Amino acid sequence: LVSVNTKDKTSKEISKLIKDTVDAVEKARKNTGATETDVLIGGINQDIQKMASATIENKVLKDQVNNLEKQSSDSKKEIQEKTKKAEFSEDQLRVALKQEIGQGLAEVQREKDRVIVTVGSAGAFSSGSAKLTKKAREIMQKIAKISGKGAGQLNVSGHTDDVPLIFGGQYRDNWDLAAARASSVVQELAKANTIPSDKLRAISFGETRPIEQNDTKQGREKNRRIEIEIKY
Repeated sequence: LVSVNTKDKTSKEISKLIKDTVDAVEKARKNTGATETDVLIGGINQDIQKMASATIENKVLKDQVNNLEKQSSDSKKEIQEKTKKAEFSEDQLRVALKQEIGQGLAEVQREKDRVIVTVGSAGAFSSGSAKLTKKAREIMQKIAKISGKGAGQLNVSGHTDDVPLIFGGQYRDNWDLAAARASSVVQELAKANTIPSDKLRAISFGETRPIEQNDTKQGREKNRRIEIEIKY
């Protein structure tokens, strides 16, 4: 019987014990004429079995850690690639919309892997209307041309001020008007045939997301807007 006790042993001592155990197993096999399997099954005590089990568990754990590290690395690389695409798109949009930006008709901002183009409704629609002006159509054509390259999702959201619409008008309320305007923008972007239709989405926020106070004319003008969020 070969018995090994690894309790309170250092790594160096355990390594020596394992070597001695292997030597003992070989010696027992020669003396008894038993096969190596017989000796291993009948002779090695539970300490060796535990060591073998621990070795397997450590390998599984190591493989799991390696997989997590690989996934984290892949995810980080993907985020970096998306951010680079967004940076490139931001530069292109600023160049393409330079005139409109200078006139205060549009703004271009980037947040990590997404670009947001804001178009003021004053230059995009007639008062109380969801029909795009000629200038607004030109803006959308430029955005569609650039955003069709590598964009993942385009969310077009309509926003209004908090002034109630005139009763009996074409639209019931600000929610309805904002939805109609966002839809008009999506339809115009789709006309360019550069962005798949399943990547376009129209959203209405009505008056619920103001960026300025509604108690001044300037504030209300800022709040009446279309935001085009381009995700990469």
